[in-house]
Amino acid sequence: MTEVARTRGNAADVERGEVPEAVALGSVLKELFARLGVSQSQYAYRVHLDKSAVSRYLSGRRVAPQEFVDRLVRETEEHLGAPLQLEAREALRARRLEALRVCDPDAFRLEGLRDELARSRRDTERAHRNIEALHALLDRKEAQARDVADDLTRLRLDWGAERTALARAGEDLRREVERLREDLRDAEHLREEAERHGEELRETVLRLEEELSRGASGAGALPLDAFKLRQQALWEEEEDDAEAAKHLTEAAWSRPLDDVAALLHWLDDFDAENFAADVARLRPLADVLEFAPQVARKDRTGVRRSWVSALAPRVVEGNAAAVYQALGGTQGDRVLAEAVRKIRSDTVVVELVVAALAGSSAPAPLRALSRTLTQERGPDRCGLRVTVGLAQAGRHDVAAHVVAAAVELSHVDFRHSLGGLHHVQIRALFDLVTWLDDTAVMTAFTKMVILADEPALGDRLFTMMSEQDRLSLVDRSVRDALRDNVAVWRRSRGQ
Repeated sequence: MTEVARTRGNAADVERGEVPEAVALGSVLKELFARLGVSQSQYAYRVHLDKSAVSRYLSGRRVAPQEFVDRLVRETEEHLGAPLQLEAREALRARRLEALRVCDPDAFRLEGLRDELARSRRDTERAHRNIEALHALLDRKEAQARDVADDLTRLRLDWGAERTALARAGEDLRREVERLREDLRDAEHLREEAERHGEELRETVLRLEEELSRGASGAGALPLDAFKLRQQALWEEEEDDAEAAKHLTEAAWSRPLDDVAALLHWLDDFDAENFAADVARLRPLADVLEFAPQVARKDRTGVRRSWVSALAPRVVEGNAAAVYQALGGTQGDRVLAEAVRKIRSDTVVVELVVAALAGSSAPAPLRALSRTLTQERGPDRCGLRVTVGLAQAGRHDVAAHVVAAAVELSHVDFRHSLGGLHHVQIRALFDLVTWLDDTAVMTAFTKMVILADEPALGDRLFTMMSEQDRLSLVDRSVRDALRDNVAVWRRSRGQ
């Protein structure tokens, strides 16, 4: 059960106007109310509230409910004939959440869960729209492919250039249709994930609402030492293990963070792993990030892994930068790697990584992320499509890390991954490699292209390097095959 005690000040403190966060919210609401040019009595009659309630909301002697805030914003916008700026809306919401956090932690947690549920529903709706668009586009491309096939059949006796061009166009369309089918599968997978996450959030919200409505005290009401004694007693009775686990889960999301940290270090490894996962899964994201140093201090691989696995599904494009910047370094790298692991769409992966690293001009090597992108995601075993996407999005530094990881894989996987790129992607990839600061990685990449046994691609890479006066940086003495290929290319150009 949730902790009903207030973290700072009780209802009497709020009523006396002694809670700064509530007063700050009231000041913002009062400034907004002043624009209406009506008295509090008149407005109270308009919105069917007691005048005393309106007065308390505007003076900060009571935290205004969201419905009152939303109604006041609408009234003000209608009166002014223009919407409030987005920054003003966000600032007002932040004030209210901060007041709730101090005055009513349970309501604050519930608001956070409801917000996350709303975002999950929006993600699901967006996935539905993406799938519909992909179906329509796939239908058009399949129709075009059929038309080309029909034309090719009609011209089957013509072995001239027109038939060759049509055959090439047909092959290109078949590849594009296959890529669209893969995108459609990715979109359907994302929709399923969004629906699953939304259902989990909905159940959590309903459970929290039910427990708050009962108003009874539970795990959070016990002093920490008493809570520990009760847990030990339950563990000694083997049949009560499920009850003990339930109390730990409740404590993970309801007790103050100081208590949660103490419990994490008190628990044995197995229970600590589940406890850390519950903290990451159930608490507001701000609490989870504040708790991160405690996970690092525990210094147990299982605890760290369970915490990362539970936090990763909560990382989305909108909060990725805040998560990465709050965690930083190794923790941020691990969480970001886990967040992209199950995302099938390369486009979504690129968007998430770019959003997470916004404002970070020179990130750490990102070893976990690079390893995940090159070894643990789908058919593109070397992560070259994501590499190209990152480069095209302006994150050449991150793309370089992924290339460095890709060249350490087998040449068979590299050849397969390279073969999945189209003309524009290959050009972007070669341009990235040509300008790498790490000439050892550039040389290794060049060797992999040669081993792929695609002479046209090798010729194209050498040409780009020569045009940029970078070919001389490739260490040709390391491998005879590479040296010979460069020599052949130079002779063909009369160099």
